[in-house]
Amino acid sequence: TENLDMKAGGAAYTDELMQRIYTQDEIDSGLVVNAAVMLHDNVNVADGKLAVQDAIRSHDLGLKVIDWKEASGLLGQFVLVVRGVLYAGVTFLFLVALVVINNSMLMSTLERTVEIGTMRAMGAQRGFILRMILFETVVLSLLFGGGGVLAGGALMSYLNTAGIAAWNETTRFLFAGPRLYPELTATHLISAVTVILVVAVGSTLYPARLATRITPREAMAGKD
Repeated sequence: TENLDMKAGGAAYTDELMQRIYTQDEIDSGLVVNAAVMLHDNVNVADGKLAVQDAIRSHDLGLKVIDWKEASGLLGQFVLVVRGVLYAGVTFLFLVALVVINNSMLMSTLERTVEIGTMRAMGAQRGFILRMILFETVVLSLLFGGGGVLAGGALMSYLNTAGIAAWNETTRFLFAGPRLYPELTATHLISAVTVILVVAVGSTLYPARLATRITPREAMAGKD
């Protein structure tokens, strides 16, 4: 079952359903208890639900329309819980990265007291010191963060081809099949680089402000 193409199977099943014809007697006797409406990727679920409800009212069919969350019951709520846990985990990782980068930049600033003080003595303004440190942060973030994004993109590209096998019934349900094929778009890559820059620059603001307050006297005292 690991080599089963769920997309092709779903398309064949959809074609079969679209070609199936029911008589009025079969419909009146309750042959069809419920039906699933599959939307295109660019159709919003709420808009699709309203369109189906309008069609039902216009034909006076007396049917009830519910979305997939209501239809799946507790299983659908479980999917939402898993998504919330993943988002919470990503947020926690961002906070940890923020603290780590902040501490690293703070230690780097303290070690460069003499250098920054000398630059101030030579006429460098506080704005120049601030821009210099932020520029260094942006360059390092683009180099190492961009490298991480490229490595992650290569891994996602491989997984999109090979897939991630479901190891039990729970993951089979979450993957909606025996394998999960994650997708990576240009929007994901741009978002990743943007988040890296925001976290890095945000965590550097406090050490950079400390650097702008270093005076030549403090630099000389530190050298002694």
